[in-house]
Amino acid sequence: ALTPPCLPQRDEAKFEGPFADFVDGAADWKPVLRKILGTDKPELIAAGVFLSMPGAEAQNYHTDGVHLNLRNHAPPHAVNVFVPLVDLIPPGSASNGPTEFCKGTHVLGRDAWVKERCVNPAPRMGTAILFDYRLGHRGMGNKSDEPRPTLYLTYTNKPGWTDKDNFSRARFKKLGELVGAKPS
Repeated sequence: ALTPPCLPQRDEAKFEGPFADFVDGAADWKPVLRKILGTDKPELIAAGVFLSMPGAEAQNYHTDGVHLNLRNHAPPHAVNVFVPLVDLIPPGSASNGPTEFCKGTHVLGRDAWVKERCVNPAPRMGTAILFDYRLGHRGMGNKSDEPRPTLYLTYTNKPGWTDKDNFSRARFKKLGELVGAKPS
């Protein structure tokens, strides 16, 4: 398990210190990741931390990626790893908004949100959640008084493949822009 706070990062795929060990191989979830992707060398293509602030609304239901083959269902080409940096509190009046996953939506032709197929795991800090990049999900609203930071790591079995939609530099603001911004 990762013991926060320790997220030194130089660029998208190079880390230092204990965090590098966690990302590069010492993590207990790495064998599962290798089995899911069918490769001994999954490639890290994105990493960061998303932060759900107190009072944040639930996200819209979405997938992080599409099927690369639209005729036949294929095994995953990418896997997300979410690692909560605080204990997650299940849905309810004090929930800090864990991610809701809609089971089976990674299967080609079954991508619709269906409430009865949704689950909201609420693991303890440092417990990894691995899921197919194509799986439908959404961050739930944060009704707690504390932020909910979550580390995300995205791996692929396709060397050189990148997600140009989710990880376009044009999509995100630099932290300095956000720190100095006045609330709208």
